[in-house]
Amino acid sequence: MASEDTRSKLELQQGTAQYWHIELENADKTEEDWRRRSRKVVERYRDERNVDAYGVGAEKKFNILWANTETLKGALFAKMAKPDVRRRFPDNNPVTKDIARVLERTLEYANDVYNANKPIEAALEDYLLPGRGVVWVVYDPVFVKEMVEIEQINEFGERVIIEIEEERVAEQRCYFDYVHWEDYRENPAKRPEDVNWKARRHLWTRDQLKEKGFSSVNDIPLNWSPDTDENNYEAEEVFKRAEIWEIWDRVKEKRYYVVKGYDKVIRVDDDPYELEGFYPTPTPMLAVRTNDTSVPIPEFTLYQDQAEELDRVTSRISNLIEGLKRRGVYDASVPELSHLANAGDNDFIPSENFSLLAQKGGLAGVFQQEDISPISMVLQGLYTQRTQILEIIYEITGISDLLRGNTKASETATAQQLKAQFGSMRMRKRQEEIERYIRDLFRIKAEIVAEHYEPEMLQAITGIEVTPEMVQIMRDDKLRAYNIDVETDSTVFADENAEKQTRIEFLQTMGSYLEKAIAISNANPLLTPIAFQSLRFLVGAWKVGRDFEEVIDQTEQSIMQQMQQQMQAPPQPSENEKITQAKIQGELMREKMKQEGKLADIQAKSGAEMTKIQSQAELSRERNALKEDLALLNTDVKLAEKAME
Repeated sequence: MASEDTRSKLELQQGTAQYWHIELENADKTEEDWRRRSRKVVERYRDERNVDAYGVGAEKKFNILWANTETLKGALFAKMAKPDVRRRFPDNNPVTKDIARVLERTLEYANDVYNANKPIEAALEDYLLPGRGVVWVVYDPVFVKEMVEIEQINEFGERVIIEIEEERVAEQRCYFDYVHWEDYRENPAKRPEDVNWKARRHLWTRDQLKEKGFSSVNDIPLNWSPDTDENNYEAEEVFKRAEIWEIWDRVKEKRYYVVKGYDKVIRVDDDPYELEGFYPTPTPMLAVRTNDTSVPIPEFTLYQDQAEELDRVTSRISNLIEGLKRRGVYDASVPELSHLANAGDNDFIPSENFSLLAQKGGLAGVFQQEDISPISMVLQGLYTQRTQILEIIYEITGISDLLRGNTKASETATAQQLKAQFGSMRMRKRQEEIERYIRDLFRIKAEIVAEHYEPEMLQAITGIEVTPEMVQIMRDDKLRAYNIDVETDSTVFADENAEKQTRIEFLQTMGSYLEKAIAISNANPLLTPIAFQSLRFLVGAWKVGRDFEEVIDQTEQSIMQQMQQQMQAPPQPSENEKITQAKIQGELMREKMKQEGKLADIQAKSGAEMTKIQSQAELSRERNALKEDLALLNTDVKLAEKAME
């Protein structure tokens, strides 16, 4: 990459397009040897040889490259990873929780609709063969124009309604796009952070250029045609394309479109996606590389000598097997022997001169076959040699016998587990590299979704209401990074037994904790918030625990509301106070019944002995006094009952 001053001078003297032609040419020269070797590796993988359609004339080979590549494909990428978007910190903020759910559902929707695993599988094949795999994240909004009515004030101060054409977003698409290993360039650099531009090649027709909004389409040269004899085409123009390089320049934060050999830049866009890392593609997947260059090495070159030796051994085995035939000579005076070779099982050949055959010692005397035991011994040695070569290749590539399903039944389960862990160390490192690459792709896609998707579109996709507060956090790079983390699950098949054991361990640990937490919370309700926060900390150690986060939040909210209502209610009496109040209430009830009995006696006597009482006033005063005492007693009883409540 040229310095700023040198670049500015070149652009002024020769033009921006010429500057990028020079950059692309330098990148081509840097990667020229690698591309030549990579083409040979791909040919070897495809087993392309100069033979006819039936394979006649082909030298016998052992395509170990194809076998190893197919094995590694399944080991490194067995299934498409699922996005795992969550709050960076386990707080109770419902806004960040909803943002995480919106982003995760949108990423899952894009995975299903745009078949995300296909670009990953194609890039993985490039990673295993040429040594570099690239996937591009493409944001493709669809705009439509429609007439809308707006109200305006005309020059006379009158309100009028006019129609204008307005452009709106009808659909927003964000998907992974595979980039072929020969269609990708970047400036030569030792470290990924020193890469200042990345480019990908397109082959577009004029109609495609018009659809993508390029201007002056007829002036753009169609400088690419299929690699074939042009005389076979009657309408050569139909098959031509414009070889366009889409260049992302991180220095100036622009996207350039240049055509190879054309002296003009056909379009320039200012930072199209506004990504934090600028590029819409992560650092490529590199199979084998060193720290002094970003140009990879095809993995096959590391064991190509052993592969060639394997081919030679296979070819010799084939030739020896071809010569391994039952052949011999016989006495011509016994013509019946000529039919012996074609005789079937339990088929006996009649002989007209059997006595002569017996005199010559029978079949052993008149027939002798070629000794093929030396060839058989050589074949056994070649088969042994081939097995040893295969073992060396597996050691180089990291494909061990254990990973290929070969174990000893006599070994204990612990021994097999230790061997599996040791044998899979290199494989696990490569798996993590693939997982890291897919995670970075998801992060770029999540950033595009957060920055550019309309709230109405997100709500339609996810079914979650997108509030202005959520939009503000998603649009702000720092706030989003502070609150949201994007990860992925594994891309390899999980061990079912290990998964079951993990779930059992999780439930046992969680059940044991809940018993203690409930006891502590009952003893001291003020410790309930600490118990819930500790529960979140415990659950966070398991990936499956994420499914419990929402339930924990709802349960905590419900319990805290109940505790708050209990704190606002009047204090309840203790058990001793309840017993004392019950005794008092009983005594008051007995006294009330006693007074009511006295009053009844007096009333009965007053009817029978009315004439014996000298003064009516004294009887009335006594009755009134008893009624007042009874009223006071009723008041005490009611107060006691209220206290009991």
